[in-house]
Amino acid sequence: MVTEEVFREELAKTLRDDPNNYSLILELSSQLASFDKSNVRFSVDAGVIDRLGRELVARQETAVSELVKNAYDADAKVVELTFENSDEAGGVLTIDDDGVGMTKDELIRGFMRISSTSKIHEPLSPLYGRKRAGRKGVGRFAVQRLGHQLSIITQTENEPEALQININWDLYEGDSNLISIANKIVPLAKTKESGTTLKISNLRDKWTESSIKRVYRYVSAIIQPFPLSKEQYSFEKKRLDPGFKVSFLKKNHDHISPIANEETMIFKYAVGKIEGYVDSEGFGRYHVESEVLNVFRDEAIGLDNNKLTPFKYLRNVHFQAYYFIYIPEFVPKQQVSKLRELSEEIGGIRLYRNGFRVLPYGEPYFDWLNLDRSVRRRSILPQHGNNNFFGFVEVSDETTGLLEETSSREGLQENEALTELQNFVYRSLVGGVTEIARARGVKETTVQKDWEKKYERPKLTVVEVANKVAEEVEQIEDEIREIDQYSDKSVKEVSDIISQRQGRVSRLKELTKDLKEVAEEQSKNENKILEELAMLRVLASLGIIIGEFTHEIRHYLHTLEASLILLKDDLDQCNKVTARFDTILKNVTILRTYASYFDEAISENVVRELVPQEITDVVNTFVEVIRPDVEKLSIDVSVPEYDDPDLYTISMHPSEWSSILFNLYSNAKKAIGRKGAKGRIEIRLGRIDHKIFLEFSDNGDGIPEEFQDKIFDAFFTTSSPVGHFSNEIDEATGTGLGLKIVFDIISAYKGNIELVSPSEGFNTCFRIEIPEASEEEIEKL
Repeated sequence: MVTEEVFREELAKTLRDDPNNYSLILELSSQLASFDKSNVRFSVDAGVIDRLGRELVARQETAVSELVKNAYDADAKVVELTFENSDEAGGVLTIDDDGVGMTKDELIRGFMRISSTSKIHEPLSPLYGRKRAGRKGVGRFAVQRLGHQLSIITQTENEPEALQININWDLYEGDSNLISIANKIVPLAKTKESGTTLKISNLRDKWTESSIKRVYRYVSAIIQPFPLSKEQYSFEKKRLDPGFKVSFLKKNHDHISPIANEETMIFKYAVGKIEGYVDSEGFGRYHVESEVLNVFRDEAIGLDNNKLTPFKYLRNVHFQAYYFIYIPEFVPKQQVSKLRELSEEIGGIRLYRNGFRVLPYGEPYFDWLNLDRSVRRRSILPQHGNNNFFGFVEVSDETTGLLEETSSREGLQENEALTELQNFVYRSLVGGVTEIARARGVKETTVQKDWEKKYERPKLTVVEVANKVAEEVEQIEDEIREIDQYSDKSVKEVSDIISQRQGRVSRLKELTKDLKEVAEEQSKNENKILEELAMLRVLASLGIIIGEFTHEIRHYLHTLEASLILLKDDLDQCNKVTARFDTILKNVTILRTYASYFDEAISENVVRELVPQEITDVVNTFVEVIRPDVEKLSIDVSVPEYDDPDLYTISMHPSEWSSILFNLYSNAKKAIGRKGAKGRIEIRLGRIDHKIFLEFSDNGDGIPEEFQDKIFDAFFTTSSPVGHFSNEIDEATGTGLGLKIVFDIISAYKGNIELVSPSEGFNTCFRIEIPEASEEEIEKL
């Protein structure tokens, strides 16, 4: 046994002969401290890195997202993620950004320090004042979750050299002291002015194009999805944020191809881009381009509709906007609702002053450029409301000093400079929109003559007609109020015009009233239809349950029948009779269990009341029901324990979870059967961001990448056709409706289901997220 004195002598010798061997000094000091009889200290096992990595960053998409957000927090303008040979596990992921980088002190006290508080003390980034997007201290666990080795190369603007650290995460295993594992810092020649490169080798998972695109969509929902201008301004040592671009690339055999970026994922659906500026002398121009319509036009724009007259107050202002028309001609049907939803959230034209967002410009309720008002007036006919644009305007105090914020910091002061800004941006946008309309053959204004209609007007609903009539009424009332335009006419002429307009207003108001009554009635009918659809959805889910039940009955009845036949043949051999009866009783027990479960599901459908579902109980009940079946098929089903017993979902039909789980189980059985391997199913539960999640994983043959975007489509199935390499399960459940109905059930409750990257040992993982129940809902139970 090693004594305290031995450690003291060894430590003294090391301090004398090898004072730079800090790892040994720390290890000996830690060992020596264990002999302290009066005090105890916390120690940290190296395996905590692996455990925290799995718990904090369970999914590979989350891990990559955290690293992208770290680049954003480091004031990067561009970050590129290159996946090399990643179609299978063992590839390489390189994340390269042009942010501020890390000094040696920041590297040690930030990245290498667990539970660092730097983001708490510094909530804004140093260069552009961005609000920190990354979760505190998750970055190091994210890289550990992704791969076995990590190489960090980082450099800052003011340091002459770059720094490199190589980390082998396999060293961070249990039964070793975390403090004793050293990672050497090596100085290198700089390869760029500033920035950080993470090279994650020997990736733990494979990365398909679908999983890469999922990460991009997740990051885009958090970080502003369009770039700001390329120019930078200096103001009180702050710089105007140039924006943040993310690109995902794949490299296979030295060939690099883009997988996801703003052009491929969002703006490729824009009809065109409109950009404008006012120079240092007040002269303005705008440019509109549309590759799909072959439009490239540049126009001068000045004060009071005179192209050659400079603006009096406006200087060095820049704006950029992407223009969208949500019709199948330009946007695929499956993307329309997603883009419309995005436009309601971040659409419109935002305003940035000195690099910071100025509210409420660009908010859905604030029509600061009068675009929505212009749509209502109907003088400009092409679509040009706020939700048709994703754009921004940049101003700076150094160049537009008259654009001052109000004392309450809510908006800019109403003055001539702001009026000129609104005038310039509105006219530029309308100019670009009408240019695009001209290329489409769409009528541009109500007074346009000699126009040949090229496109059929889509049929409108009653509600849309009522709204258009209401807009017409509002426009006419505006014209009546603007009577000064008739000042050069006689009193009688003006009186006649007013009388005519008032008569039209009266008739249109009556028509509007009638249409709105019809619309209200239609709305009531629509609500009834929605209720009927909800019930049809429940009946459809019940149909799936009945289909599963029928399959199970058929399967066990075949076994019962065969056993009875054999029993009859074996009556003269008494030693075999007992075994046959045991088999029959076991199958009857299984059949009774299924019958009881499905009978309860059918009974629950009779009661249409929605109630919160305790998902842990739901899953445990389901696992008990399928246990005899999985034992017979030699499939191992595991449900990891979750500490929180109160995982209540939003109020749902009880039978809907039966449909969801049996569908996933049925698909898993088929996939495991096709692979012919020892079956494994895992169900994970938890809560995140006020949502209850369930992950259903299996180790079957997986879903081919080319099918992953189609699995929730009606009638799409990967099962074999009946009669051609089919089996009993495929025949019973291969209709292609199961996942579609599951998707509809979950979507109806504002939840989400998606195919995500499975954890190690599994090939398919469905993740379901459902809003959690409110306290009021739970109290009613």
